[in-house]
Amino acid sequence: MKRRSFIQQVAVLGSGLALAPASWANEPIVLTQDVNFKPVNRPQSIAPYSKKVVEVFGYSCPHCYHLEHSLNDWLKSKSDDIYFERMPVVFNNPVWIFMARVFYTAQELNVLDQSHTPFFNAIHRDHLRITSVEDVAAFFEQFGIKKQDFIDTFKGFKVEQLVRKAAELTADYGIEGVPAMVVNGKYITDVPMAGSRAKMWQVVELLTQR
Repeated sequence: MKRRSFIQQVAVLGSGLALAPASWANEPIVLTQDVNFKPVNRPQSIAPYSKKVVEVFGYSCPHCYHLEHSLNDWLKSKSDDIYFERMPVVFNNPVWIFMARVFYTAQELNVLDQSHTPFFNAIHRDHLRITSVEDVAAFFEQFGIKKQDFIDTFKGFKVEQLVRKAAELTADYGIEGVPAMVVNGKYITDVPMAGSRAKMWQVVELLTQR
């Protein structure tokens, strides 16, 4: 999802790819720079890992939400030597920044694994109304987090630093839309570049071997 259109609920691409013929996934993939992947703006170290995949996403992004099932299937099948992590995109827009703070607050409070999917569902399936940090804090009470603890962490120095770092990496990776996959700190691919969700995971796997 492009930074300028994150509010738009554009489902055509996602639905079309979901209906793509299953045979596409069996076609051999040839890595072609600037076609199904491109180099990041500024390569990043992935030490101490030998292979690393970063999903750059946003909680406000419907395409990111609809990728979750495919992503979870890939996580179950990927090789153990591929380290995976999520990173919230941070464009210069208050909504992206707010949602990045939610992600890192959940991480700092050690409830991210519990809250990630329910929070995504609340936004895109249940249409949870979120207008303030207090709204989000109330949502996180179900995970045993006191409202004030959530608010204090959300506004705290550590989360601020994590969001600043994510903003730097958003620029260093050259992220223009989400969801995007950054592989080994050097390459970026996404569904439009690869041609389908299934093909994207094939491209990701091949890129981890470069």
